[in-house]
Amino acid sequence: MPGDFDLVKERVDIVQLIGERVRLKKAGRGFVGLCPFHSEKTPSFHVDPDRRTYKCFGCGEGGDIFTWLEKQDGLEPAEALKVLAERGGIELSSRRVPEEVERERRLFSANDTAHFYFRQALRGHERGKQVGGYLTQRGISQDSIDRFGLGYAPDLADGLLSYLRKKGFSDDEALAAGLIGSTERGLYDWFRDRLMVPIKDGRGRIVAFGGRALRTDQRGKYVNSRQTALFNKSATLYALDVARAAIRKEKTAVIVEGYFDAIAMHQAGFGNVVASMGTALTEEQYHVLDAMRIERAIVAFDGDAAGQRSAEQRGSELAVGVQRAVRRAGRGTVTARTGVAVYVTVLPDGTDPDDLAGSDPPRLRTLLEQAKPVLEFVIDRIAGRSELSHAEGRRRFLAETLPLLAGEPDPLTRELYLGSLSRLTGVEQEALRREADAVPPRAADARFATVANPVAGRTNETRTKQTPSLERYLMALLTRFPEEAAHIDLAPADFVDPDLGALFEHLASGEHSASDLPAHLAAITAALGALAPEPPDEVDAAQAIEIAALKLRERNLRHRLDDTRAQLARAGEADMGTHGEIAGLAAELAEVMRRQERQTVLHTADVEQRDQ
Repeated sequence: MPGDFDLVKERVDIVQLIGERVRLKKAGRGFVGLCPFHSEKTPSFHVDPDRRTYKCFGCGEGGDIFTWLEKQDGLEPAEALKVLAERGGIELSSRRVPEEVERERRLFSANDTAHFYFRQALRGHERGKQVGGYLTQRGISQDSIDRFGLGYAPDLADGLLSYLRKKGFSDDEALAAGLIGSTERGLYDWFRDRLMVPIKDGRGRIVAFGGRALRTDQRGKYVNSRQTALFNKSATLYALDVARAAIRKEKTAVIVEGYFDAIAMHQAGFGNVVASMGTALTEEQYHVLDAMRIERAIVAFDGDAAGQRSAEQRGSELAVGVQRAVRRAGRGTVTARTGVAVYVTVLPDGTDPDDLAGSDPPRLRTLLEQAKPVLEFVIDRIAGRSELSHAEGRRRFLAETLPLLAGEPDPLTRELYLGSLSRLTGVEQEALRREADAVPPRAADARFATVANPVAGRTNETRTKQTPSLERYLMALLTRFPEEAAHIDLAPADFVDPDLGALFEHLASGEHSASDLPAHLAAITAALGALAPEPPDEVDAAQAIEIAALKLRERNLRHRLDDTRAQLARAGEADMGTHGEIAGLAAELAEVMRRQERQTVLHTADVEQRDQ
């Protein structure tokens, strides 16, 4: 590895590299300019091409081409090495086999080729020109269209597939890049009649695409590329490649929920904005931002009705995720850096970042500046709906907030918030500390289960494991659409939580009234119904329920398959009965996977038009 660093440092011109961001003037044997690390009017920033270094004699910042990218773009050393090696056309030493490296290169190339196809269709296709008009109506400038590489996928069954074949890509490569889908009827374009958004990694390489529906009858308002060797949705932050420098400079990242929220905010001058690919912020995304050594990440929740209702729950889940990420990073001591601080803001009723960026940027900036730390945000929300003037209200308030603080890895932060709880309730801080210390270690990670389902926190019962979120999601949908329970292929025993299994049996029998249920099941039904997710407007509820049920069956079949294989390993290869059971389970799993893929295709592609 040292050889790689030396070779890259020798090949890449530091003057040209820094000169792309700093206006440099020749001064003797070196170059000078205004320092990018602090404000100044007289140049004190020097670049030495002979030593291949830079130095500011005003603020003391200095280094080489690697530290330049690390500090400007928040890259890790290994990542800076890769970026600069590509710039210099240098093949790095690698432990990966050449075939793997070549395979990755081909997948990136396939995505680039698809991007050219989408861009040309936006410019030259008649329907593409209409899509361009739609972008103009949304207030997206031509500069933004070009900067973010927006395109159009024509309404053709195999337009991109044919184009990729023409350019020398195999069907296997097109499938592996997530550009093409496959059914028993053959291959087809994954994206059809959609506004296309290229998704790039932090180095600006296209790893996937997002496609926005252009007609109301299309299934799936947004369809992303499937997960591939290049694309992990949970670890990807949209627009990080264009936002990185601003994030590093401002030491703050703003996280919104959608592609066009991010694009509109960049267009309005908010250069440090990324989108989280559909979730508030995953642990993987948190680690990406944390590696940039910034101070704050502000998550902006939409102000629509659903966003307002779910803000507390999503904030709680976000807080728990951040705490878990900090613990796993080995942080959380008084002297250690605890990681990037996460803040939350909720936009006004009926608005989203796209709206405010276009209509009132100063107000949006004020809302971001007024964002609260996520723990404070959640505690304030819980306090707002608690009757703190009554003893029972204060008790319930503490029952919800103490488990959240119990999971906080930073002792100073925990003490500060325990002090806040003490002031709100009048309970001595020492007593609250003892209660928080008594919470089981994993209870904080299960905190959001209590928020989403208060019955899970019954004092007369301690659950040994958190009810899987998939089960809660499915049953929440079924409380809203109980008639679908009789149509899905599940049994009460498929649920880990026996209460949810009993509730499912009740609904599947055709009994949709909660009046005959035992009290605790009626309470669960009420909790699930109050927080039942609204299926996205583009998703048919029956299909959403069917897919969730198939995923639940898949999970259970995999567990049974693992258990049976372990049983075979203990019994020995001669146990032919177990062999037969494994074969049967494997066949059943394959059938469930086939049905699940079929249902997913129905969600994300216009099958009827594709088959014509």
